[in-house]
Amino acid sequence: MAKQTGSKSVVSATTIVNKADTLVKQRESFEQNEYARSNQRLYELLAEVLEMYEQASSNKTVLAETVKQMKHKLEADKVRVQTNTLALTLFVRYVFRTDRQRSMNYSRTLQAAIQQEISAKQLAQFIEDCGGVESCKKQFTKSETVVAKETTIASNMDVVEETLANAVENPLATFKVAESFVADTYNKDFVFVIGKADKQGNIKALGTVPAYSAVMTKWAKQQLALYFSKQQELAKKSINTKRKVSALANAKSVVKSKTPTETVGELLAA
Repeated sequence: MAKQTGSKSVVSATTIVNKADTLVKQRESFEQNEYARSNQRLYELLAEVLEMYEQASSNKTVLAETVKQMKHKLEADKVRVQTNTLALTLFVRYVFRTDRQRSMNYSRTLQAAIQQEISAKQLAQFIEDCGGVESCKKQFTKSETVVAKETTIASNMDVVEETLANAVENPLATFKVAESFVADTYNKDFVFVIGKADKQGNIKALGTVPAYSAVMTKWAKQQLALYFSKQQELAKKSINTKRKVSALANAKSVVKSKTPTETVGELLAA
């Protein structure tokens, strides 16, 4: 059932997943009965996947819940879902249940369409005009923003690991909690602490989370990598300012990419 938000209705995650289940059956029928005769039906199925993604991504909470439900169902069917999988690719894998390479081809086709502001209703014709999925996917290129983010995280991950390793020996603080809170987490990589901060940097430790999440751990490390990179940039700018060198003189304006960037891990960790 659609939820009402003001004058707009927000499609629920369950509705979208139910629609995806219907598409799974249609895809199975297509592959068994129509595949040899018509690529048009494939394009229509991809268009319906894109339409579902458009509906879900209009509300981040709905998108996160949809991803959660899809991931749970896929893993119940022994389909492994990596945390760095794009949410859009997860939609494709859920409906097509195919190998990673084909899923990636279909996902890149949809990403190429999104980059060029092609709607779900226009997708079938878009793929047809491109000359098919193989030709269409080649039109997709990662945005400069996405590539820069991935590069930044990778280049700073050693700093993150070293910083965390040193912090184990020299922690900011040590405090005691009931043993039951860490019964399932004391032997994991990390324990998650819930805190409350003020803008002066004072943090009140409110408690620990009695569970461990590899997704959250990876997300936290990625955020630290981005933070360290930002601090390095600020330090460089400060030095350049003191030397009276303008770091912004030749800066290029960045056009916001329309390419989907949400990964399964980021959505589930939010």
